[in-house]
Amino acid sequence: MLSIGDVAVYGNHGLCKVADTLVPSFLPKGSEKMYYQMISAIDSGGVLYVPMDGAEDKMREVISAEMAADLIDGLDDMSLTDLPVGKKAEAVISDICKKNEAEDMLSLIKTLYHIKAVRAAEGKKFASVDERYLGVAEKLFYSEIAYALDMEFEEAREKITGILAQLPLEADK
Repeated sequence: MLSIGDVAVYGNHGLCKVADTLVPSFLPKGSEKMYYQMISAIDSGGVLYVPMDGAEDKMREVISAEMAADLIDGLDDMSLTDLPVGKKAEAVISDICKKNEAEDMLSLIKTLYHIKAVRAAEGKKFASVDERYLGVAEKLFYSEIAYALDMEFEEAREKITGILAQLPLEADK
C-alpha cells in the first residue's frame, strides 16, 4: 500500500507521485471505492486516478540508484531487443513500453538508436513510428533514471545518449 508522497512507476504512465487517497467525485453514488490520486512526472498536468484495489499489479517500485547505475554501466554489453521486421515490430515495441520494465526499456532505447544510426549510415530515414516510440521510451526511462540517481531528466538523457553515440554499428550487440 502506497502512502501520500510515495513515488512509483505506473505502467506506461511512468513515474508518478501519490498526491492523495480519496473517493473521486466522478464515481457514481454507491460505488465509493478508494483511489490513489497520482501526479505524473512526465506530464506535469497529468492527474491519474488508480483504484487502490489491485493497484499493486499495475505499479512497481522505482529502481534503486544502484540498479540505475548498473544498467548504465552495462549499456555497452547489453543485448539489443529482438524486434521483428516491418509492421510487426510496433506491437513488440508497444508491449515493452506498456510493461515499462527498466532493463527492457533501456535495451529498446539502445536498439532503436542502433536502427536509427544504421539507417542514417545507409542514407535512409528512420521510420516515424520508431521515432515516436523512441520518444516514449526515453521519457519513461530517463525520468525514472533521473529520479533514482537524483539528477535532472536532461542530465540522464545526455549521459545515456552520450554512451549510445559511442557504440559501434555492428549488428550483434
